[in-house]
Amino acid sequence: MRILRIGSTGEDVIQLQSTLSILNYNPGITDGIFGVKTASAVIQFQKDYGLVHDGIVGPITWGYLQRQSTAYKIYIIKPGDTFYKIARANNTSLSGLIAANPGLDPQRLRIGQAIQLYPIYLTDPSIRIIYPKDGAILPYGDIEIIWTPVLGATSYTVDVTDRDTALPYLRNYTANVPADKNSFILPKGHLIIGHRYEITVYILDPSTGYNVPKYMPKVNVTIDESPVKSPEILIPQDNTIVSKTNFVLQYVQPDIEGNIDRTLILTSATSSYSTTLKVNTDHPEIPEQLPSFWFDGVPSGEYKAVIVYENRTQSIKLKSEPIQVTLTE
Repeated sequence: MRILRIGSTGEDVIQLQSTLSILNYNPGITDGIFGVKTASAVIQFQKDYGLVHDGIVGPITWGYLQRQSTAYKIYIIKPGDTFYKIARANNTSLSGLIAANPGLDPQRLRIGQAIQLYPIYLTDPSIRIIYPKDGAILPYGDIEIIWTPVLGATSYTVDVTDRDTALPYLRNYTANVPADKNSFILPKGHLIIGHRYEITVYILDPSTGYNVPKYMPKVNVTIDESPVKSPEILIPQDNTIVSKTNFVLQYVQPDIEGNIDRTLILTSATSSYSTTLKVNTDHPEIPEQLPSFWFDGVPSGEYKAVIVYENRTQSIKLKSEPIQVTLTE
């Protein structure tokens, strides 16, 4: 590698700038022009590694950068490279490669550009995918993926890989989730009954000192051959007026043995207010009046009502279709 300093230009400057960006040294725009901001990033890198901090990238500084590139699995784009070719050659998935390089357009790769091959695996057991559980057999339907919120995260990426498709990259699904959310609903249209899926949640957390995404332990699930019917609210009926002192509930649920939780969620149609009521009962098919004190403090108004059925033994979580009710005194 040639010696680089302020005023240098070319593909090796692109490599320098993009590598420094991955390592969170902020050299500015990756434009192949060695300017003042790139020099400042080089000086900070040299200080951190005990090198002569003159802002000039010679053999010693290049050597330290290359060692970091190896440690963090950084790959330099070559002529003719595409994300698909890189993923195949390095035994990673196309969607995983995209998730490891947030903000990078795979259609606009530049020769000399540094990319991240693999995110970093998290070893903290408290940071994990909460639902679904690893090894779960799920009914065909939308899947709600829930994970532990991570302090300092700036975004999440959910990656779902079909393990039973001959060309998995054609069936992979990737979604970006903002930092203030820790769940995502995977539409059933991206699933095939009988197939196995691997779910990964990536975290972008610059507070660790580099921009390399981390990822939680992967979860593998199977979509059941026999779809399970979602719960259904029978009473109250859709678009009816219900009194807080006479709220009668009746619903049907899947007939599956296990440790079951059933929850009625009322969400206001006019504000951010919502309330969660545990309605565990041995006979949900029989109309039952809910205790009036459950509604103490619940404002009158229009609500969306949903029953959430969760069978923890079978690792199944289903929601009813919402109904609209008007809650009165």
